[in-house]
Amino acid sequence: MRMPRPTVHMKNHLLSTLTQAVLDGACLSQDQGEALAALDSSHTMDLLWGAHAITRTMGHTSFTCSIINAKSGQCSQDCAFCAQSSHHRTQVSCHPLLPVDELVAKGLAMHAAGASCFSLVTSGLGPSNTDIEKICAVLRRLRAETDLTLSASLGLLTPAQAVQLTAAGLDRYHHNLETARSFFPRICSTHAYDQDVSTVRVARQAGLLVCCGGILGLGETFAQRVELALTLRELAVDTVPLNFLRPIAGTPLADAPPLSVHDALKSVALFRFMLPQAQITIAGGREFVLGDYQSWLPLAGANGLMIGNYLTTQGRNLKQDAWMREQGQWI
Repeated sequence: MRMPRPTVHMKNHLLSTLTQAVLDGACLSQDQGEALAALDSSHTMDLLWGAHAITRTMGHTSFTCSIINAKSGQCSQDCAFCAQSSHHRTQVSCHPLLPVDELVAKGLAMHAAGASCFSLVTSGLGPSNTDIEKICAVLRRLRAETDLTLSASLGLLTPAQAVQLTAAGLDRYHHNLETARSFFPRICSTHAYDQDVSTVRVARQAGLLVCCGGILGLGETFAQRVELALTLRELAVDTVPLNFLRPIAGTPLADAPPLSVHDALKSVALFRFMLPQAQITIAGGREFVLGDYQSWLPLAGANGLMIGNYLTTQGRNLKQDAWMREQGQWI
């Protein structure tokens, strides 16, 4: 049940007006989003408070998710940030799709650790039919043994594959756009942005919820973050995972400067303003970029947290995340 819509009063008239507009059900335009992004740091705290008010008013509650690197490395794509690309010289370990029993065991372990959603992630442009059959076997067993929300991130999907996964018990499909359409050619040249957009639509047509977001700090502007948010709104995605770039040695972005704490939190708030109805979860890079400021993420508008390890980097200690949530530092 949604909370009563509050009335907001802030020093900056534009921020106060746009916060109230979102609370009253309006969708912000690109110009309005860019106007929020252009506010200087003296207004950032009010921006965060506005994002938090939107989260609470929309009735969003906290949740946790986890992933398993089910198939690693040797990807044919040249994404500039990715340690698993065969185009880059990184030290990432490679392995084929893990055995069904091992994937089920990892799902059960994350369920016991407090995750409410578990996602199977594979490298590559898209899954083979053999991979789909094995993933479906894992889904059927986890559906029978847990109450996890089951997700998968397998790359580009055909409609038939999406239907097959849905029938096996998949709840949600994860497929990031990574960045704005206008910036994507600087990040990947081996497939088209529209192929990613098409997979999001294929998943939705199969009856799946869609988890779709991107990586912040690739070199994009704040205006391009607003552009990405608008694309996600157009696609009506349910959950928006936001990652922060953690530069990997051997990739083209190895020397990219990390986002500041300020810009990371401000970016999350902008996504909340632009996507008031969506769940927003924070994933890879949060430890690297935010450090002790991770507890500020709910204030910035996030309501989801990825726990455990990521694909090629370690995540935060599970006990630390559990303590943060138990101490009331998460909504």
